[in-house]
Amino acid sequence: MRTTPLPSAVGGVERPDDRLDDLLGDLRAERLGAPPLLALDSDTYARDHAAFEARSDQRTLIAEHLTTRLADRGPGPLSVLSVGCGDGTLDRVLASGLVCEDDAASTGRPVRYVGVDPYASGTAAFSAALAELDSPDLSVETSPTTWADAEVVGPFDVITFVHSMYYVPDVAAAVRQALALLRPGGELVVLSGPRGAMNALVDVCAPPLEGHRQWFSDDVAAGIRAAAGGPSYDVLPVETLQALCSLGSATPDVLDFTVQARLTPAARALVLSYLDAVSVLHPVTGEPRVPHPVDVHRVRRLR
Repeated sequence: MRTTPLPSAVGGVERPDDRLDDLLGDLRAERLGAPPLLALDSDTYARDHAAFEARSDQRTLIAEHLTTRLADRGPGPLSVLSVGCGDGTLDRVLASGLVCEDDAASTGRPVRYVGVDPYASGTAAFSAALAELDSPDLSVETSPTTWADAEVVGPFDVITFVHSMYYVPDVAAAVRQALALLRPGGELVVLSGPRGAMNALVDVCAPPLEGHRQWFSDDVAAGIRAAAGGPSYDVLPVETLQALCSLGSATPDVLDFTVQARLTPAARALVLSYLDAVSVLHPVTGEPRVPHPVDVHRVRRLR
């Protein structure tokens, strides 16, 4: 693989150079007039997601960041709502840090943990993952439905959207719904990919989601500004976790997950050329990696 310098970034959003624009233009031209690419299959989404994450250090960075964020809440009872909880892989790590000491002994801290996901298979796996902690201090609830239709009872100390705000019909409405469930002093944390080099492929390839494109970090920021204005909320500065992903030898299913669509052979070849061009050298191993950053948006309810 060739490697290029990391594209310049402003506010966590990469700026592809002219050559990358040309490569994206080739992909757009290939798709022009062609039928839309097929959406990913719900039956294999979790499997392909896991295979994709195994090639990236992003999930580890997210787990470390959120573990620290939850630890900052201090002692005492805690209630956490995970929107788009999936199979509970991440939330099991976070819950473990709340209810288990380093030697796996109980912290004695009561923790209520609620997971919302549109797929019943996801919430079932979420429940099973947290049940493995076998903690008497951890109570687990699930809601197998979309966020718009979720009927969960608050208040919560922390509400997280980890790579799930892409799919809501209206970002500002989703944020308002979450803020209404926060207790004073509680915090909403939304992790979303910037509209950078990798996600530029999603904009070109992914079919619309229920009439809208996938929302990215700039859309989240706009939704938060619309929903969290006024003296009741404190919108905190955005932080960016600079992850890297290895996609040079990825399987077709992983490449499809990368662009959120089932690629044709012609489109797949162009996607590989683009990923080759945006790759950078890993600072430790020297191997080529694709920039895979994620922005962390936070809103604190003051009253």
